[in-house]
Amino acid sequence: MRKNLFLISLLLLVSLITKAQSEGWAICNSGANLYFKIVGSGSPVLVVSDVGNSSTYLKDLVKKLSETNRVVYYDPRATGKSRFPYINDTTVNFNKAVADIEALRMVLRIPKWSVIAHGFGAKIACAYASEAGTHLAQLVLINPTSMSEVAAQATDTYFDTYEDYGFSGMLSQDVINQRFQRLQTYLQTVSTDSLARAKAIMNFQAATYVHDTLHEPIAADFLFEKVRNVAVKSRVSSKFVPKPFDCVTTLRTRNIPVMVVLSRQRFNLNGLVNYWKKSLPNAMISVIDRAHHFPWLDNPTAFYEQVNPFLQRFVLEEYASQKKVSRPVGRGYQRRKRY
Repeated sequence: MRKNLFLISLLLLVSLITKAQSEGWAICNSGANLYFKIVGSGSPVLVVSDVGNSSTYLKDLVKKLSETNRVVYYDPRATGKSRFPYINDTTVNFNKAVADIEALRMVLRIPKWSVIAHGFGAKIACAYASEAGTHLAQLVLINPTSMSEVAAQATDTYFDTYEDYGFSGMLSQDVINQRFQRLQTYLQTVSTDSLARAKAIMNFQAATYVHDTLHEPIAADFLFEKVRNVAVKSRVSSKFVPKPFDCVTTLRTRNIPVMVVLSRQRFNLNGLVNYWKKSLPNAMISVIDRAHHFPWLDNPTAFYEQVNPFLQRFVLEEYASQKKVSRPVGRGYQRRKRY
């Protein structure tokens, strides 16, 4: 009996140690506690989310990539589990978002990794390329935002504009009109500045971000998280972002392997393809059919047939042990007043 108890205790201890090594809070710049998790085995791949979003909406992407890679994902500062007490232009901005990536790599002691980034996260990842030195192996950009200039930020809106993506072709115009009428009726019953109003609008807009309407709930949560993180989103996407943004110079001069994944439904797709071909002649351009903002959800077969072979080009021969990470942030610390 004692022997069995000893074995059970030993197994629990090993389980806790293993979890501690693969999940935790890393203390990075300005005392930011970045929540991270590592899953899978193989060469390390960092996943960077869109601006204003935690890693939650990327769970399907992370799960699939972890089948052949050692995937690191994290919640950017002041999003998800990476709580941050003071949100202002100094503590949350574009430069901090870029610096946090390298700080996380150093905490985890990963000598070299690939980076796969989505939306505005692709812009952050490109900026990181100029500071990563030899630590960046390759880069995958999924539906990256414009790299030539920074769009003006609206001050009276909670959510992203969606002109780049039309409504899912799986919805008829009659269905769209019916949804719109229901939305207008509901909005008359709620306050103009309530989260309920914003959530209803996100639910309506969700169909403009997906091809397969089964994924509307994920898109709606993705958009609504931007509402709740508007203070983060607005600062990271506007404070200290270089203008014009010429992120491709470093990628060109250092000859970093790059794959650009674009969805077929992107507005001005031909213009985007030509831009990347001209900017990075050696980059791989992959256009995913039947896909909108989240191609790994809408058309996973086509997406992974392109991305997986590209990621497998890099094989890390050695993996350094990580530094000690911090304990989870206490609730009292999380609930302090934000500025």
